[in-house]
Amino acid sequence: MKKKLILLLALLMVMSLFLAACGTDEDPVDEDENGEAVDDENGDDEDEGDDEEEQATGERGGTLKFGDHETAGTFNPIYYSTAYDNYVLQLVFNPLMIKDIDDEWVPEIAVDFPEIEEDGRVITYTLKEDVVFSDGEPLTAHDVVFTFSAIADPSYVGRMGSVVDNLEGYQAYRDGEDEDALGVKALDDYTVEFTFAEPLRTNLSNTASMQILSESYYGENASYGDTHDHISGLNAEPLGAGPYVLEQYRPAQDVILVRNDNYMYEDHFLIEEIEYLFTTSDTEMEDLEAGTIHMVSTQIDPDNIERAEGIAGMEINGYPRNAYGYVKTNHESGPTSELEVRQALFHAMPFQEFVDGHFRGYAGVQYHPTFPASFHLTEEFEANLTTYEYDLDKAREILDDAGWVVGDSGYRERDGEVLELRFLALAIENHPLDSLIPLWTRDWGEALNIDLVIAYEDFNSLVETVINESDANVDEWHMFFLATSSVSSDPHTSVNGFDSARIGNGQDNTSRYRNDRVDELIAEGQRALTQEEATPIYQELTQILVDDAVLMPMYVNTTHDFYYDHIKNLNTDSVYPWYLALRHAYIEE
Repeated sequence: MKKKLILLLALLMVMSLFLAACGTDEDPVDEDENGEAVDDENGDDEDEGDDEEEQATGERGGTLKFGDHETAGTFNPIYYSTAYDNYVLQLVFNPLMIKDIDDEWVPEIAVDFPEIEEDGRVITYTLKEDVVFSDGEPLTAHDVVFTFSAIADPSYVGRMGSVVDNLEGYQAYRDGEDEDALGVKALDDYTVEFTFAEPLRTNLSNTASMQILSESYYGENASYGDTHDHISGLNAEPLGAGPYVLEQYRPAQDVILVRNDNYMYEDHFLIEEIEYLFTTSDTEMEDLEAGTIHMVSTQIDPDNIERAEGIAGMEINGYPRNAYGYVKTNHESGPTSELEVRQALFHAMPFQEFVDGHFRGYAGVQYHPTFPASFHLTEEFEANLTTYEYDLDKAREILDDAGWVVGDSGYRERDGEVLELRFLALAIENHPLDSLIPLWTRDWGEALNIDLVIAYEDFNSLVETVINESDANVDEWHMFFLATSSVSSDPHTSVNGFDSARIGNGQDNTSRYRNDRVDELIAEGQRALTQEEATPIYQELTQILVDDAVLMPMYVNTTHDFYYDHIKNLNTDSVYPWYLALRHAYIEE
């Protein structure tokens, strides 16, 4: 039985080469240049794994002072949008299964791997009976059902819809037609069954990695069709079954997490307290040198790397990053809704000059909008992909042919309208934008005669504009810069954010891009149960996205974690970001 189960799991999952976190199978979160993502679509496991992971060898105690960008305060697994809120979620909540340092599935709330029926449409988990939330309430199958039902609820407004939209009966449940339609059921207090409309490759990771909410806490006053306000109303007061409890959250200052005495493993997560202190890119290195903070993660600035090398007792761990920085363009409103304008901007972007000047050997160039570790990116395929070589004359020709010609205003005009680009930029010092904006001013503004208007916003405000309240703000911007990263090698995590079904408030298709063939290929890609089946589908899809100039990747890079050497056994790498590595870390007093 065990061998048959392994084979079926291998069929249903895909090899994950990169960043295995305990998040959900949704599309990547947006972030500034230093964020971590949360996708967890992993697979092709050769070993079921068990609870006998590597154990922490130190004593419980100590405080870790971690510095990074301010959170938005949305500490809720089904509502958050930023990588920084996810740091907190990963430590307060837990899912049915997690990934270990070897990128293997390990049961967490589940007793063992789930049973999967032959057609792959039914997945059944048995839960451990001794898991409790931090308030002492037992975690049962009813909490699992509540979590997935909340995401499918008619009142839900968030970005996790792809986690549940393949559940049988989803549409009838979502439309408010049938309260009993959704394909997630508690067979008893500790057995939960998921039934899917189709045997998609992503079904296992969607169920395994979703962090579980307490029904007694989040659902106390909620009912079918009326869950959103009740659950999201507790965003700043999370309650989970994970290793830590939120003790304090002070906006613009810090988050304090203390060890959850009710957590299921006594010998995991030995650090007693985590102080997440909000820093900025222009102060974090000073704080690190002063010892005000003990650790910073995902550092890509060459100056910071060199500076960290001069700090006594500093550990520096560098590794490739399944991520890229990008410029997204508005496909629904303004001049960037035109393919010719996007292509001209691409040809007028000096990618190599930028990465050489800003990253000094720590970054490279790619022209496609999929994560570098995606399994469909064969050497031959990448060699034949469309590229947008730096060519200002070609960019001018494209704009001229599209009717955008230089007018009396000195800017390009068409039918009396000036070609204006409204760019939303992060108000952060020591940021890639420090190098990019002068290049854009030179090449887009002066060389192409485009009226480039830069508007600065802080990170959380930008996320509110282009994600959370995107419908109301669609005409307010044409371009913005962020970065994104993934915990998966499955290209679905890269392309799902271009599905036209993901357009709207809180959704991931922030470009508001629409292409019927892309929608079809996204669906076909999920139905492919092996990498061999899926690869040509995602290759065709990627080529379309490149030809449509759907977004502009700015760089791919390596990243570094800096931490003082009194933090022991913190083994961060590409498949184990810092918040997962804390499972086996400890403080040497």
